Amino acid sequence: MKPLSPKSLEKKYAELGLSKAKTDLLHNYFLCFANLYGILEVREAWDIFKYYEGNKIRKKDFITFSGIVQREPDLPYTILELNEVYTGEPAGMSDMRLIVNNDLIGLGYGKFARIYHLVDLAADKPLWEPDSKEEFLAFTTDQFYLSPEGTKMTEFLSKLKTNGVFKNHDGKPMGDILDIDGNPVIGKYLSDFVFYTRDEQFDIDYYKSESKKETLRQLYKETALKKIKEYIRIKIQLGNHFHAGLGDELHYTLRYLDNELGVALTETQLEQFVELYTDLNNHSHLWQNCGWKPDDLFRATNSGLPKSISIGPNLQKLFDSGEMDREEFEEGLRQMGIEMIQ
Repeated sequence: MKPLSPKSLEKKYAELGLSKAKTDLLHNYFLCFANLYGILEVREAWDIFKYYEGNKIRKKDFITFSGIVQREPDLPYTILELNEVYTGEPAGMSDMRLIVNNDLIGLGYGKFARIYHLVDLAADKPLWEPDSKEEFLAFTTDQFYLSPEGTKMTEFLSKLKTNGVFKNHDGKPMGDILDIDGNPVIGKYLSDFVFYTRDEQFDIDYYKSESKKETLRQLYKETALKKIKEYIRIKIQLGNHFHAGLGDELHYTLRYLDNELGVALTETQLEQFVELYTDLNNHSHLWQNCGWKPDDLFRATNSGLPKSISIGPNLQKLFDSGEMDREEFEEGLRQMGIEMIQ
C-alpha cells in the first residue's frame, strides 16, 4: 500500500486522538510483535497488548492505529491486509491484518513464500508471552545475536577468513570472489569485505530499471560477515522449507559458507560451529515456534521438538566424510530427548 506523506500521516494521527506517549507505546509494541513472532494478526496483537497494558487504549483505536502504520514508510515491519496475502479471503477484515517482519517479504512473484512457510510451521503452537512487560518490550531490539549464544556465534564467525574462491553447487571452483569494487578478497576476514553473492547479482542484473538496480545494490551492500549472520538467523528463525532436520540445516549452512564465501572449516572449527549452531537454535526465541525457545516449548507442551529424526543424505555425507562425529551428534540429540533413526 502506498505510503502517506508526513503531513497526511500527521493528520491521521490527529484524527486518531491519542497522545504522543500512547502512539509511541503502540509503535514499540508493534515492533516487538514483528521481532518476536515474525508474523501476527492484529487481533492476536491486541490480546497481548491488553494483557500487559489493560484498558490503556481502546480496541478500536488499536485497530485504527494498525491502518495508519500500514501507510507509514521506512518501518522494519509491514502491515498487510489478509486478502493481500491470501487472495481467497474477503477484504475489509481489519482485525485480521497481518503485522509482518520485513525479512519475511521477498521480491517478485514469490514475495510471500516465507510467510506461507512460517504460518504453516507455526500452526497450532501457542504464543510465547513473557512474564513481564519489561521482558516483552526488550524486543524493540532484535535479540537474536544479543544472547550469550548469539554473541559466541558472532565471535566465531568474526575470526573466519575467506580463501577467495567461490564454487558451484557441486563444490567445483568457479572463480575468484571479488568485492564490489572488483578486487580479490583472498585472505580477508569476513568482516573486511563487501561483495554481492551470485543470487544477489542475479537479482540486480534481472531488472532493466537502473533505479531498481541501484536500490538492490544498496540493499545488498553488506559485509560477508553480515550476510552469513543473516543467513543463519533466517535459517534458524524459519526452519527449512522442506521440514528437514537440524543436521541438514547445518549442511546447507556449511555449503553456503564454502561455496559463496570461500570458507572451508577445519575439523576443529567444524566441531565448534556445530555446537554453536545447535546452542543458538535451542536457546533463541524463534518465529517458527511463535516466540518460544525450542527447549522451553518442549518442556511446556512436549511438542516443540520431534521425538525422532531420520538421517538425510546430506547429514550422512558429513558422517561418512568424517566432517561430523556421529556419536557426538547423537548425544546432543539425546540430551534434547530426540532419537536419531537410520
